Amino acid sequence: MTHTKITDPERMKALAHPARMAVFDYLAKRRAEGFDGATATEISEVAGMTPSAMSYHLRTLAKAGFIEEAPSRGDARERLWRLILNNFSIQAEDGAPESHRVIERTMGEAFRRQQEENISRWMEQYPHVSPELRKSSMMQQANLRLTLEEAEAFASRFRELAQEYIDLSVERFDSGTASDDAEVFSMVFRFFPRL
Repeated sequence: MTHTKITDPERMKALAHPARMAVFDYLAKRRAEGFDGATATEISEVAGMTPSAMSYHLRTLAKAGFIEEAPSRGDARERLWRLILNNFSIQAEDGAPESHRVIERTMGEAFRRQQEENISRWMEQYPHVSPELRKSSMMQQANLRLTLEEAEAFASRFRELAQEYIDLSVERFDSGTASDDAEVFSMVFRFFPRL
């Protein structure tokens, strides 16, 4: 699954809503766990809203190209939704109007809040999981003094490494070869100048 750079403000706006971010996050986790989709009812329970309200958000995400209908699990009345994008970044085009920058910031803030919720859940569970699982996770912070060329090289090498493991995860899902002892890991990478 290749990396997608989202520059269209309408697509950014479609995701910049807490309920839709929760949908995206839930479907991404389901996919990584080996499940190809979920119903509006299943997703609504995670997002804390009614299935009919969730259906509106699902249609908005589908129209923006983030999700699509998945094959049925056998019940023709059951409508499943699955994630299309798994690896993406958001960035307004160079020279974009301020309104596009506002949407970009709103989207980034919604994404940050969702990730903070995920990290908080992990920190609450951290003392109760196996030592092996604790050892395989990490949070790290550093301040690096780099030239722009070095910063670009650093970001590029990180993207290559991340893409290697994203491709491995997608391959395992598509082929149905995920190991029973595999865990779903969340990856968030923030690399920015300290202003």
